[in-house]
Amino acid sequence: MYGRFRYPGEFEKRSDVFVTWLPPYIGAGEFDSRKPCAEIVKALVDQVQVHVNCGQPGCLEDARSYLQEAGVDLSKIKFTQFEDTNWYGRDNGPNVMVDDEGNRILVNPNWSYYGVYDHSAQDCVIARQAGVHNGISLGIYDIVNSDLVSEGGDREFNGEGVLIAIEDTEVRKRNPGHTKEQVEEEFKRIYNLQKVIWIPRPMLEDDDYRLGPLDHKEDGTPVFGMSFAAHADEMCRFISTNKVLLAEVTDEEAAESEMNRESKKRLDAAYDILASETNVDGKPFEIVRMPIAEPIELVLAPGDDDYDLYKGFIDDMGGTFMDGTPWPEGEVHFYAATSYCNFLICNGVVLGQRYWHEGMDASIKEKDERAKSVLQECFPDREVIMIDVFALNLMGGGVHCWTKDVAAAN
Repeated sequence: MYGRFRYPGEFEKRSDVFVTWLPPYIGAGEFDSRKPCAEIVKALVDQVQVHVNCGQPGCLEDARSYLQEAGVDLSKIKFTQFEDTNWYGRDNGPNVMVDDEGNRILVNPNWSYYGVYDHSAQDCVIARQAGVHNGISLGIYDIVNSDLVSEGGDREFNGEGVLIAIEDTEVRKRNPGHTKEQVEEEFKRIYNLQKVIWIPRPMLEDDDYRLGPLDHKEDGTPVFGMSFAAHADEMCRFISTNKVLLAEVTDEEAAESEMNRESKKRLDAAYDILASETNVDGKPFEIVRMPIAEPIELVLAPGDDDYDLYKGFIDDMGGTFMDGTPWPEGEVHFYAATSYCNFLICNGVVLGQRYWHEGMDASIKEKDERAKSVLQECFPDREVIMIDVFALNLMGGGVHCWTKDVAAAN
């Protein structure tokens, strides 16, 4: 009975967007992660029905107060209180498919908190349930369940039976007991797909930070990432049924750092695959390139909330990263999970990401402007709004990560 359903592309009409309000303590120092969240909600309330889930104690009161102070019309928001242990609804939010008769179904994959825990852990079960609760709140009661562990940020659909996903993420990191063929078969079953395009590896700065340093400073100081995700939506996006936007590292940028050199290898491999692929009708994809964001460093010290959080993950592994690097003494240097590909397409607007602040290098401002120009060229009939999103990137998130859009019923 599910054979008539499809997962629409994000560029198609949307009816709802779900977000999970972040607790006040999420952020670092002067960076308040709720500020970009309020900007996102404000930009969306006239486009779709926005659902703000307040899944932890105290969040409902904080969300209402913060959004009202930001000038958001609270009457346009549906507030819910489904318990949730994850902050980024893109990944565990409702996966809604539609048919041509106005019907919708919900796909319910498994959840392992980005491969950090076993999927049977209580926090993982709660996060998975939250996505189902959100779907049911839309009146969707038909659910396709799967034991496959997968997050929404690593699934890019063209709306016509094609999915782009990261092989290293979906197979080795999330479903190590399965072959690529088995994972692909399950994707095709639950999402009614005809083709899965596998990108070998994610952007280095979005890879599992527990692997080890992204780069080293001139004095040998290691610099770590701030993400676990390893998702496609940081590097590769469907912007129409037959057009893909892909991040790009130039030769000049690759010469600047070991991080850029590795990311260029991964993006070049992705380009070669996409350039040789077609849609289900055999038509090649058009590829548009997006500049990478400049790395922005954050230094955390013992006692900072984020410091203790990230150190805790390494403590769970015996105090060393997967490559054998020990957790540093004193201050620790990080690069935020910056990207211009983590945008949201939602009806009349496209919400992009920007980074420049007074006092920052001019190259960051120039990259922001180039990224906005690319989005405007790709979406000439939509308003492009660039969100100051650095505070949200500090926990590995972004505009796309924080939002879960739902296609309108046809």
